Amino acid sequence: MELDRRSIGFHIDALARASGAPASLVEQIRAIFIRRGVPLEQDALPYVEILEETFTRAAMLEKDNASARDAVTRLEENSRRFADSCLELYGQLRSMDDFVRGPERRSPGESAPRRRKVRERAADRRKAAKAPTRPFFVILTPSDPE
Repeated sequence: MELDRRSIGFHIDALARASGAPASLVEQIRAIFIRRGVPLEQDALPYVEILEETFTRAAMLEKDNASARDAVTRLEENSRRFADSCLELYGQLRSMDDFVRGPERRSPGESAPRRRKVRERAADRRKAAKAPTRPFFVILTPSDPE
């Protein structure tokens, strides 16, 4: 069915294409006119301003929504990085605490494997942090994170 260029239906379709409005919004707007008994073939002149405003606002809301989703994604990533840093620092503090509280001083030869083990645990935590199944946030507890 070819719509007249002055009809409500034509203007709805044209504005939807121009604004990139979702099909659900287009169908809702069409349904409003039909429920009110206004045929879509009727002249659009009395409704053009409100239709343009509706589609402009819908486009702005979609843009704001996309911006908010991006901000949440960045926030989640920053939170994961912060949690990873906290876990790494916690592990280093635990190692330093163990060293300070240790019953005897270790020789440099005995300390090397211990330092290597601490570095390996930190590398494992960084590797685990990159896993996609990791939660959005991490709550640190006084217990050892391992």
